Amino acid sequence: MLINNLAETHCHILPGIDDGAPDVETSLEMIKRLHLQGAKAIILTPHYYSDSISLNDFLERRDKAYNKLMQALPPGSPKLIPAAEVYISRYLFSNENLERLAIGNSGYALIEHPFSSDFSDEEYDRLLNLNYEYGLKPILAHIERYSALMENEDLLDEYLAIGCLAQVNIGSFVNAPRHIRKRLIKYLETGRVHLIGSDCHNLTSRPPEYEKGIKEIIKKCGAEAVDILEENALTLTK
Repeated sequence: MLINNLAETHCHILPGIDDGAPDVETSLEMIKRLHLQGAKAIILTPHYYSDSISLNDFLERRDKAYNKLMQALPPGSPKLIPAAEVYISRYLFSNENLERLAIGNSGYALIEHPFSSDFSDEEYDRLLNLNYEYGLKPILAHIERYSALMENEDLLDEYLAIGCLAQVNIGSFVNAPRHIRKRLIKYLETGRVHLIGSDCHNLTSRPPEYEKGIKEIIKKCGAEAVDILEENALTLTK
């Protein structure tokens, strides 16, 4: 299935840096599969565990992997944009500047929370600080994994009101439990989901696969919903 204006917003394609692609060959095959689905741009989001590695060390590793991949990238491939999936912790705020974690020139960064997070006042304040003190606008990664956000739309709205965007893994529209899928469709219909991504890690158990999820969105919400999601994603890549 060819998806118009596809931009990958969440993936682990950079080689040898996290639990994603182990080598350049795997990275190139993952990129090829996204390209065949219509990808114009790929935002590379390796895990940055701010509680276990310094920002400088992470950026050094990321840039080394990015440069290695770029040297092997065939002509005509999608645009690659280095970024990160940032695990938020108190250690993150010991850095003076976080701008290199942003997606290109967008000012947005993909933010991951502990899966047990209740999105308390402390976490709210951290994201507020990230936005207003560091100029980094948060994208909440895979919101479907957080029961607090799935069970309480008012809580999600509080985060959206301070400038956060919400990202959903495309496979969740077909693979998540039924009550989560129903909630995601409701959130999509009401404008609470802004971005989709594959969150691909490999070519087997977590591949870069959009077709089934896209078809489900079209079935439940119409093709226009996909167009809006992809336009949102492309905006980040400019």
